[in-house]
Amino acid sequence: MTHLGERIRARRRELGLSQGKLAQMADVTASAISQIESGAIRTLKNDTLSRLAVALQTTALELMAGLPSEAAAALPGDEQRLLECYRNLDLPLREIALKLIKALQ
Repeated sequence: MTHLGERIRARRRELGLSQGKLAQMADVTASAISQIESGAIRTLKNDTLSRLAVALQTTALELMAGLPSEAAAALPGDEQRLLECYRNLDLPLREIALKLIKALQ
């Protein structure tokens, strides 16, 4: 099973980016990218993960869950965004979000 850093490294290489270039695009240090890719850093703040996903032209869901591109693409774009936003919430906010969605039905 691959960890987050391995998926980030694979996607970075797929796009032909150096660690330094990815760091610049995601507004983190090159050292942080190196530590993430090596597995020394295994958890990321939501905003950092989001910036990396944008820089890597993918989704936070794909980076975190390791879903193959075709599996992530199986969800319509709006559902992908909704799921990403939901997963970025802490538990109390998730409960509020669910109540709000149910109220809108």
